Amino acid sequence: MMEKLKQFLKWLTPFIIFLVLALLVVAIPLIKKQTFLGSDSLFHFNRFYDAAMQLKTHNISYFQTNYGFLGTGRMLSTLYGPVAAYVGGFLLLLAGTWFKFEILTDLIVLIVSALGMYKLCRVNSVDKYPAIFMGFIYMYSSLVMQWVTAQQFTGVGAMIVPFVMIYATQMVRKNDVSFVGFAFVMSLLVQTHLMSAMITAIGIVPFFVVGMIKAVDKKQRVRMLLHTIYAALITMVLTINVWYNLIYISATNHLLPVYPVPHVRTYGYNFNVQSLVNIMKPTEFILFIFVLYFVIRRFKQVDILTKTTAFTGFFFLVISWSHFPWGVFQYLIPQLSYTLQFPKRFLVIAFVCLLVTFGRILTYEIRNNTHKSNYAVVVTILLLIVGSAGLDFYAIHQRSVNYVALNTKRHKNNKNDNSIYYYMRKHHRTIQKDTQSHKLSNLLEDIIKATPDYVPSYKQIKGHDEYDKLNPYELYYKEYIEKNHNKKIHFKHVVRKDGSLTIKFKLKKAQEIQVPLVKYAQTKVTVNGTVKNVKTTKLGAVIVSAKKGNNRVNIKYVTSFITRLMMVLTWISWILFGIFAIIKIRRNK
Repeated sequence: MMEKLKQFLKWLTPFIIFLVLALLVVAIPLIKKQTFLGSDSLFHFNRFYDAAMQLKTHNISYFQTNYGFLGTGRMLSTLYGPVAAYVGGFLLLLAGTWFKFEILTDLIVLIVSALGMYKLCRVNSVDKYPAIFMGFIYMYSSLVMQWVTAQQFTGVGAMIVPFVMIYATQMVRKNDVSFVGFAFVMSLLVQTHLMSAMITAIGIVPFFVVGMIKAVDKKQRVRMLLHTIYAALITMVLTINVWYNLIYISATNHLLPVYPVPHVRTYGYNFNVQSLVNIMKPTEFILFIFVLYFVIRRFKQVDILTKTTAFTGFFFLVISWSHFPWGVFQYLIPQLSYTLQFPKRFLVIAFVCLLVTFGRILTYEIRNNTHKSNYAVVVTILLLIVGSAGLDFYAIHQRSVNYVALNTKRHKNNKNDNSIYYYMRKHHRTIQKDTQSHKLSNLLEDIIKATPDYVPSYKQIKGHDEYDKLNPYELYYKEYIEKNHNKKIHFKHVVRKDGSLTIKFKLKKAQEIQVPLVKYAQTKVTVNGTVKNVKTTKLGAVIVSAKKGNNRVNIKYVTSFITRLMMVLTWISWILFGIFAIIKIRRNK
């Protein structure tokens, strides 16, 4: 019995270490009861709130956002991590307040990221303690910490990437891939953050190519190719709800793209203060250069897996750089300004690959070198710990200082965080009171961000110039936020059991009026009980001819038969996949 307990505790050791390290990260906001708000916080908080209220009230509306974003009926989670939105909604209900929710999700992202990197290292023959150290470096990396300090969803995507790369490295190690596990983690990533999934898919290609070349015979190549195709096909079936809806809704509507950056190259990593603190720390950069130097110097001694991880990581490190010729690529492919947006996103593959390479190097050095060399390794590790953790705690401290300033100043309309607008209503509550209130809507009513992404536009907006000319942030504020807070006309929002949304209001005279509701091509608008073909604004807000007295405007997203069929197929696919996976696991025991 004691032996089993010792084995269990030994198995649990990495988790306990990562839990302690994660608690150190959240110590400042936990003790001071602070909820950090970054440029993307309210965007995701509204998604999670909407999902939470759907789950709480059972008024499920997969396509319409009836609770979040002031109840406008806009579309968002359908096109952006639908499963992650509902998981976030469930965690929000579990936590009860925004403060507890942020602490809870911080711990989950940090610990799962570390465990993913630890597992990746262990399956690639990295000893236990070097693997734990790689998990620490990864969980404290700027990629993962982006969620902790600013709620950027790339941090959540980075949490899952190491699990996907387990199967990428398997292609080189075994000239094969476990297609069931591969399809599962890739589907999970697609359902969480599509851009991270696309970047990771590119990162898998070198491992697939090396695996095919390294295969000893045609039979092995065919088997690996078939298993990879199986994984790809299963992933497609398990993510029908993401890619089908994205294609169909984009084809039938002029969806406003995310902000198209004028110059993509300015959003790579550089060697200025902002980049070294928030994108890639000096210790991380020095570590990666050392890894490359080591592999090149001992090129003949290192195995094919180490070479593959090292050079794949270095390639992604180079293309994440501001001085990579992104200007040329943006000229040739203008769509990069609102699809990729930020080359720094490629760093996730660089970090994962170069850290697992460093883990293998550490393992080799510890096993084969003298005590003198081991001392050098220990000193190096200590320097990396101080460098990585020090800058993270500095960034958290700065967030804490900014939080105090934001929490104590007068609430008024202001511009904040890189010219992204926050509109604050005048009231007697503070941010701290809002984030610790069990009434979750308080925060989202008091601090409002104009986020026009994916609302329907009157025409297809292409490029930064057209986007800037339209000025959608200001338009969104006027058409949705300002209208919702109209002092002369009070709009009452009512969510129906069928997933539709009704706005009630009263007028002193009959007139044409714009209401804060969104209409897509598939949205049915009913005005005072009659279905109407209504006009819309440049950003899809509904304009109706209202009568004197009480008025009701209802919107309902009407799905086609094919869309409903695709959604059902997604559910059936997950059920069948789960049954198949259980049977396969039992057979392998």
